[in-house]
Amino acid sequence: MINKHDLQSVIGKYHLNGLVESVKWTIENNALNIDFQSPNKDMIGRVNHADFPLEDGEMAVYDTSKLNKLLGVTSGELFLELEKTHKVFTKLIISDMNYTLNFSLTDLLLIDAVGDINESSDEYEIVSELDSESISAIIKAHNALESDNMVASIDKDLDLQDVLVLSFGDGSNHTNKIDYQVPNTTLNNVPYGTELPFNSSIFKSILNNNKEATKAIMKFNTKGYVKFEFEGENWSSYYYVVRKADI
Repeated sequence: MINKHDLQSVIGKYHLNGLVESVKWTIENNALNIDFQSPNKDMIGRVNHADFPLEDGEMAVYDTSKLNKLLGVTSGELFLELEKTHKVFTKLIISDMNYTLNFSLTDLLLIDAVGDINESSDEYEIVSELDSESISAIIKAHNALESDNMVASIDKDLDLQDVLVLSFGDGSNHTNKIDYQVPNTTLNNVPYGTELPFNSSIFKSILNNNKEATKAIMKFNTKGYVKFEFEGENWSSYYYVVRKADI
């Protein structure tokens, strides 16, 4: 059994409000792992749930939006089971007290392989420990403007100390902008003049779908990407997001 909210939360962490539709679910010893990437491959990640009630195996979910719509009619605790044809999982069956849903699975060969990033712990010059307040602040800053542009840079605070600033809005001096100083940030030999442009919509979706995390870290590699790491009671997730090509 799994609670409907928990299942929707797991799905939301890779679906990201419709950004990622087709993924492979891998279950081993009641642990679920889902690797995923955005269609244009500027974001890859993984979601893990440590207590997932399905038998071991791999299943291909091609249309996550449709799965979410089916889950919408359920409530409370859900019972999950898989149906096989010639050792291949063909249906995910979801039941609550009133409904039984049959969701068709697709061929594993239709799911694109997810890329990988080789990293070491000393690759990140900017490390921020995010709490619920800073996560909410970043989401609000994105929502206040119509632009998807965001630039991470280093500036001075009122005490003339270096700080990480996320600037939301278009690059023109004649448009509306929001600058947010990210607290609880460690800077390690950040190159002078560092400016990293990102798609703020991706930041917003990642943070919004992981905001219940008990631990959240945002780490920038000044060569061109950011890594998010989240941990919850029985789940974890991470995301790599590549900077925009233009600034």
